[in-house]
Amino acid sequence: NNAPKIAIIGKTGVGKTNMATDEFYWQDYLGKDYAVQAIKLQRQYGNPKDLLFINDYNLEYSLDKCNGLIQYINYIETKGVKVDGIGTQMHIGIDSNKDNIAKMFELLAATGKLIKVSELDVRVNTSSPTSDILQQQADMYKYVVDMYYKYIPVAQRYGITVWGLLDSGNNSSWLPGDRQGLWNINFDRKPAYSSFADGLSGTK
Repeated sequence: NNAPKIAIIGKTGVGKTNMATDEFYWQDYLGKDYAVQAIKLQRQYGNPKDLLFINDYNLEYSLDKCNGLIQYINYIETKGVKVDGIGTQMHIGIDSNKDNIAKMFELLAATGKLIKVSELDVRVNTSSPTSDILQQQADMYKYVVDMYYKYIPVAQRYGITVWGLLDSGNNSSWLPGDRQGLWNINFDRKPAYSSFADGLSGTK
């Protein structure tokens, strides 16, 4: 199985003030070298063909965090281990900053690593979206794909995974009552489905 092994990390800053941008959740456990040790153990005992990704959220929301994660990966690699790729979760909304999304992909591409969008969905922030809001959602799904293709070179593209295909029901544990999916809760395709497919196919 050559599927990537993805480590999910994120900031908490428990008990800390003025955290640097390259300080992450690992350090709440075993210090900054926790990720280094985890990768060393996987390389020693895991499948040698495994690809190791570091995956985090809000990289498009905070470019400081995106740069901090890149700095942290650089730090890890000074310790003699290799990170194969970077995952960006991308739980975004119709009002997310498009300039930040483009810049995030540009920054990630510059690392030379494999880049994966690992958990894409687009919130509409209402349980009763209008046709205009659904079109904004469709446009945002396509924008993400377009920017991924624009900034991530072919050799670095590891793919885009959508986080759940259906809208959330009112009792869902994830975004209850939102309509973030490519299909609605009745399994009908939404405008986002066509736009996402057009993005993947390169259709303008």
